[in-house]
Amino acid sequence: MTSPAKNVLYAQAGGVSAVINASAAGVIETAKQHPEKFGKVYAAINGIKGVLEEELIDLDQLGHADLERLKTQPGAAFKSCRFDLESEQERPDQYERVLDIFMTYEIGYFFYNGGNGSMLTAQKVADYCRRHGHPVICIGVAKTIDNDIALSHCSPGFGSAAKYLATSFLEAVLDIHSMHQTSTQFFVMETMGRNVGWLSLAPGLVQEVIDDLPIIILPAERPFKQKAFLDEVKRLIECHGYCVCSVSEGIRNEDGSFISVEGEEHAHGQTYTQLGGVSEKIGHLVAQHLGVKTHSANPDYLQRSASHLVSLTDWKMAYQAGSEAVQSALRGEHGTLPVIEVTSNTPFKWRFKSVDLQAVAELEKSVPDEFIREDGMGITQAALDYLRPLIQGEHSVAFKNGLPDVAPIKLTAVNKQRPNFN
Repeated sequence: MTSPAKNVLYAQAGGVSAVINASAAGVIETAKQHPEKFGKVYAAINGIKGVLEEELIDLDQLGHADLERLKTQPGAAFKSCRFDLESEQERPDQYERVLDIFMTYEIGYFFYNGGNGSMLTAQKVADYCRRHGHPVICIGVAKTIDNDIALSHCSPGFGSAAKYLATSFLEAVLDIHSMHQTSTQFFVMETMGRNVGWLSLAPGLVQEVIDDLPIIILPAERPFKQKAFLDEVKRLIECHGYCVCSVSEGIRNEDGSFISVEGEEHAHGQTYTQLGGVSEKIGHLVAQHLGVKTHSANPDYLQRSASHLVSLTDWKMAYQAGSEAVQSALRGEHGTLPVIEVTSNTPFKWRFKSVDLQAVAELEKSVPDEFIREDGMGITQAALDYLRPLIQGEHSVAFKNGLPDVAPIKLTAVNKQRPNFN
């Protein structure tokens, strides 16, 4: 157990979401409500990489107006990173450096805002510090638009991305519907999700607006069967005059290979595959085999950064994820992650419960079978019932001169006290 009034360090990691900074605000505001327990609150720039490089922000410099701006800021206000510590055996100096920084700034609480991989990094850091005489309470703050954090009903960030995708898809459908007799007859939109297809389900919500919508949904959990797909596209165009499609970037052929890979990068002794471009390939396939005009769209970063179309439900979940992490620390928990548990479906209500960080880091939540149609090209009523509550309400952002007023908050880093680290 750490002594009272130890300092706090917050950091962001992995792909961002439209509401990740709401979680940051939840951590900061809740910690400041308990000065008897928490001292200074710092943020690391660029996640754990910023800890190694001693790129820290003293959050006392944020006034009330800054905190309010933070709550609607897209991107990661304190910058995020795709960087993990190597193993302690390979790079003990990294762990020694983290311990040195934590001791220098008297860090007693570490809140790491990220997805599954980030949880494991947070746990490794805290365990090392504790073994070497500097006890740190470590709590995860859940975040990912992919919705793949296990043991949680959903992941903060997913609802807003789903709302943006469903809205954009609806608008595109009306465009196609108005033009298909003389122009485009097939439209396909690509969604993020390397191994899971949660976001590809979101356009299915348009079925609740447009009856008998000629839609195909291709989640990553099912292999792509080309002949069956083309037969279904042909059938829908013959029946309705057009067909629209949502596809996961991580969809694979029947042999297990990705349909589309944009490139590979190498870091920390591993190879990372960059996905993207599957919508264009699907569009070309339909044009080639069916001879119809097609269009494709890849929202890419747009789906995870659209702060102008945030789900109010998702925003509340994200803020509470940060606040509940601090509450977990107040209860003396260590190595836990607050996740969402639904307590009522009508009306939709939830609470947070703590689960073990390591258990979450080793799991990945896929779309369940009961959410996917038997032919693998559509979704069920159960999926619609799951998605609908998560996109409810709007958390508006102020506009200035016709654009969202989301200019980056100006931050000044602390003066470094330790030598540079490679």
